Amino acid sequence: MPNLDTQVLVCGGGPVGLCMTLELAVRGVACAILNESETVATHPQGNTMNARTMEHYRRLGVSKRVRETGLPADHPTDSAYVTRLAGHEITRFPMPSTNEKMAPGSPELEVTPEPLHRVSQMLVEQILKDRVDELPAVDSRFGWQLIGFTQHADHVASEIEEVKTGEKRTFRSAFLVGCDGARSTVRRALGIRYEGEGGEDRTYMMGRMQSTYIEAPGIYGVLKNPVAFHTQVTNPGGRAAFITIDGKGKFLMFTKLDPGEEVSSEEAREIAIAHIGADIPVKVISSKPWTAGQALVTERYGEGRVFLAGDSVHLFTPTGGFGMNTGMDDTSNLGWKLAAACQGWGGENLLASYEAERQPIGLRNTGESHRMALVVAGTRIPDKVEEESSGGDAARTELGDYLQETLPDLFAAVGIQLGARYDGSPLISRENEEDDPPPDDAAGYAPTAFPGGRAPHFWLEDGAALYDRLGEGFTMLRFAGGSGQSGPADLSELADLSELENAAAARGVPFKILDIDNAAGRALYERDLALIRPDQYVAWRGYAPPADPGGLIDRLTGVVTGAA
Repeated sequence: MPNLDTQVLVCGGGPVGLCMTLELAVRGVACAILNESETVATHPQGNTMNARTMEHYRRLGVSKRVRETGLPADHPTDSAYVTRLAGHEITRFPMPSTNEKMAPGSPELEVTPEPLHRVSQMLVEQILKDRVDELPAVDSRFGWQLIGFTQHADHVASEIEEVKTGEKRTFRSAFLVGCDGARSTVRRALGIRYEGEGGEDRTYMMGRMQSTYIEAPGIYGVLKNPVAFHTQVTNPGGRAAFITIDGKGKFLMFTKLDPGEEVSSEEAREIAIAHIGADIPVKVISSKPWTAGQALVTERYGEGRVFLAGDSVHLFTPTGGFGMNTGMDDTSNLGWKLAAACQGWGGENLLASYEAERQPIGLRNTGESHRMALVVAGTRIPDKVEEESSGGDAARTELGDYLQETLPDLFAAVGIQLGARYDGSPLISRENEEDDPPPDDAAGYAPTAFPGGRAPHFWLEDGAALYDRLGEGFTMLRFAGGSGQSGPADLSELADLSELENAAAARGVPFKILDIDNAAGRALYERDLALIRPDQYVAWRGYAPPADPGGLIDRLTGVVTGAA
């Protein structure tokens, strides 16, 4: 191995690149992050951190900071459909505020310790950047860009440049990760292509769109309906979405562009006023075009010592809010595997499992988002929907009924958030399972400890979440709380795991045993033992210790492969 400048070089300082860096740095892996801009983003996008992303933030030590940012805790998170902001309400999808979701005993806290939070990606990026800057393992290079790279048998040599000064240098790392977005320098250098739906220009939320960041606190004075987080303006003259950024007067507005159309700041201001339906002061902070309706996933997730994550491997339409959150899941999967490779306990098959596990999820999530976008784009708007008449009332009722029938999954895709599974992965053992894995359900989520899925959350007797007690490596849950197939009666009867512990130690694999005397938890996991991966996925479970402890460890760390 040559003299390295760092173990892993991360290209791209958006939320996915920053989380990729944190996944490595919290495990003590030396890493560097490049970002062409000297600052994090200043234009809002990705305005929902879903429950799984919030769980990652909790593990990385930033969930509290994130939850204190964005939509105020008492602000409604409803999604409302209106003719104009100052016009008629067509229908509403009520959703709980942060205070309601975080209240003891709430339904959300039954399935996750970190319910979904409404906050703009640009605000979260600063929190993640601050956390990155706190960690000594990170060489943070905002204001630097990747020019190109060359792969060698034992390292990657990257040519990097400081944007302001033009200074160039060669940077050597064991691995390179491209988190550098849709126009990824890393992806293009590898010759990897996107495949799927390309965002053809059809109608609203299908094709070229405009994203406009405005400040207009006067909106609250002209609203004729209760405040919402996400408000869709729907009338025969046009459609728009207003997303509340801070609950004080800043909004992100989405509108449709014609092919080739460019919109000035003054034109964007006039468009906003038209959709508001009242002539109030509107300040345009920033505006940019983007493409909706995409459902693209790359043919490969990397090559050799170079990997891709986030928008570099999948492009979404924002319908459902899956894009950035899917990227965060990429980093939690790849992060521990890169750490294992750098620390010497990852087998030669471990890094290959990243694509095997994550590409099917990319296809699943982009497909579901595209399906939702088609429903939204295909909504027919009655001509009389704005009228002050019995015909207008009927038109609004007709449209509201249609939206209630067709769009609930848009706001309740809990299965996308928490139900992703790695069934068939070579790193998942089903040796003790007689049944088939549970079916995938994008909309619904039923907690299950069947190997291959996210470890079900439950609260421990001391009030801590199970996730708060897991180690940074593998954690074996050892349950008490019953007898026979419902668990040992007490902790003194727990299974002897010394052979498994010794096998992990001999291979340098971080391993922890967590003894749990909790009948509800034991019932949820349905076994006396459950082995949880570093990314909080169930890798194996059983009533008794594995017959071949070393063989199990070798399989779960990619030393050997086998059928699920």
